[in-house]
Amino acid sequence: MTEVTTATAGSQAPNSKFHVGWIMPPFFHELPVDAEELDEAGDRLGELVTTILANGSEDDQITMFVLYLEITAQLQEAGAEYAGFCLMDMDGRPSTATVAVYRMPLENTKADDVLSETFSTLQRAYPDDDVKISSLPSGRGDSQAVVRIGGAPFTISAEASPTGQPLEVPRGQIQVYVPLPGDTDMLVFELSTPCMEDWDLYSELFATIVRTLDWASEEEAEMAAALSQAEPVLDVTPDPAVVQELYAHSSRVLDSLAVRGRMDEGNVVSAITCPDCWTKGLRSACTARHHWQVDDVDDALLAAAVDRLGEAFQSQGWLKLSGTPGQSVSLAAAGGSGHQVDATLVVGRRRLVIEVVAPCTRTVSGPGDSVFG
Repeated sequence: MTEVTTATAGSQAPNSKFHVGWIMPPFFHELPVDAEELDEAGDRLGELVTTILANGSEDDQITMFVLYLEITAQLQEAGAEYAGFCLMDMDGRPSTATVAVYRMPLENTKADDVLSETFSTLQRAYPDDDVKISSLPSGRGDSQAVVRIGGAPFTISAEASPTGQPLEVPRGQIQVYVPLPGDTDMLVFELSTPCMEDWDLYSELFATIVRTLDWASEEEAEMAAALSQAEPVLDVTPDPAVVQELYAHSSRVLDSLAVRGRMDEGNVVSAITCPDCWTKGLRSACTARHHWQVDDVDDALLAAAVDRLGEAFQSQGWLKLSGTPGQSVSLAAAGGSGHQVDATLVVGRRRLVIEVVAPCTRTVSGPGDSVFG
């Protein structure tokens, strides 16, 4: 995922050997579960609500504030280390989901035993739910996790209820229990949504989030922090011929998408350091990237456009590197060594983000007409 379409989250328990992290979509808003005082949580949540509902009425802002302050308090009480929620417009119908992350210390036990015990405990506690042990692809290879899928109805207090009376709301929930290496902690990811008509969307989105789980030792975290403080890449101007070729590929992408939308924002070409060079400690620019986006197009049309782009470029010999149907696709020319194209749908924003990256000039030494320049 690219830096413009994601936000990272993570934590480290006081006695843990590992820092852990995961990637959240940009349309998730973080709840202040880490606030030490109620006033701090209220201030931060108030700023968030007025930002989200900038054009809403004062009554709408107050209702949202009271509801999510109650949810924040419940998550804090449950021990959540991270919590975020999204509000999306599904063709005029509002939709929401919450993701929370918990960390539980493990003592005098092994990961295999924890998985077995957690599986048995959840089966007894939720006999009607789907509970299983599953393989979890992550940033460090496949891990084993216990997954529970079922219901978790909750009650909205009278203060937050639109009726002025306590209201029980049906809610779907997925929980994923992941023991971390070293048998020191277990991480629990939890998705909850009352919008069951959007269950397929949220469950797929949640699976994508969980797959980004990664961890680092104290030494690896210190090295990453040192690298992040290194001198930034110099602000250099990409070679005009490289820029023209990027524009040509972007025009091909636009033709394959076959959608009409607003394209007056986010159109930037910049010199960058490719990931391979960065991992080798090289910081000077070695390639260029064209970042642009298509706005104000229905998500359903953009989802179809993403799939259409993948099919069109693969038929022309491009290699598909990764992707999720209807959400994202990453493609590379010349068997993976040529230009790269990444397309990502920002769900709920009517936006498709495109990045076209030229080959690294340290390893690779005829632009055409383009609507981009």
